[in-house]
Amino acid sequence: MTIKRQYSLPHCKLILQGLSDTGGTPNLNPGQVLSILMSAECHIHGQESPLTGGRDFFESLVRQVSSYTQELLSGISYPRHHSETQELLHLQKIDANLHRLTLSNRDVSHGKDQKPERVIDLTTVELFDLVEAIDQFSADSLTLPDFSLPLRPVSRKRANSGEPIAPKVIPAAVGISGLAIAALALFFVPIPEVQRPRNPQPESNESAGNLETSPTSTPEPGFNPTPTPESSESSPESIVVDSSITDATEIEKLRNFLSKKISKNWTMKIDTDLIYRVKVTADGTIIGYKPINSTAADEVNKVPLPDLLNQQAVSGDQNQPTTEFRVLFTKQGLVEVEPW
Repeated sequence: MTIKRQYSLPHCKLILQGLSDTGGTPNLNPGQVLSILMSAECHIHGQESPLTGGRDFFESLVRQVSSYTQELLSGISYPRHHSETQELLHLQKIDANLHRLTLSNRDVSHGKDQKPERVIDLTTVELFDLVEAIDQFSADSLTLPDFSLPLRPVSRKRANSGEPIAPKVIPAAVGISGLAIAALALFFVPIPEVQRPRNPQPESNESAGNLETSPTSTPEPGFNPTPTPESSESSPESIVVDSSITDATEIEKLRNFLSKKISKNWTMKIDTDLIYRVKVTADGTIIGYKPINSTAADEVNKVPLPDLLNQQAVSGDQNQPTTEFRVLFTKQGLVEVEPW
């Protein structure tokens, strides 16, 4: 019985096909366990054909993506588990937002030609969608249960580079299962530390509403910074906190409504994919958006979000229920909306 597993993200999709042979795992249903991998496909957004291969190809993909991404996040050279000459795939950094994935033209385990060499340049967003797809595979106990990726600690010599300890510890701690989450932190402004002022001064309501669109230092429309208490006598009841929409059916309706609303009002062409974090109310009103990277911020005038932002709703009832979506504008002219 052929079993198929698929792990999909907006910019990447992994498809694994194989057979079931539970062996020493009698508690699992044989019809659900993919234990013998026959083929693996890695589909990258914008590429006409996927990267394909067998188990050697897939294991090399997982090893290389895992070690490369940890190096990228930590800035520390990660110990390789295999010789570079034995790997079917290689990853190297081209610049801050471009990463080159190369597939060798030989199958080391069988000594046969596999496919002509392929070179694909991945953006950082595409790279971490690939990381998330591999993370989904790693969390799936019914797919290749015998597969494991040994993670080795970085030696003291490599780690002793004079850098702050926190950036080094995080990538090693999260491992392959948390790399996608850590990667998203690269595109967000660090949350400012809130301290109670010694001599607090009341803030005017007028200044709280003056929000501008910027990917770095200023708050985005509808995304207010953590409030600072106005005085030492402020009570918990005086702090306003948005309530979140949690009903899956309502979120799906809002997703469809938002997708149609944005697509209807989008007329300008773009040369690269743009991603935004958008906040909407229960009736579909857009009350906030945030560019995920500098390109999205620079070209925000090419998307309809500034025009669709309801300024009156932004400064209105702050207790209204809201939810957030990931909105992707593709250079092919498509709009993809997913829950954040």
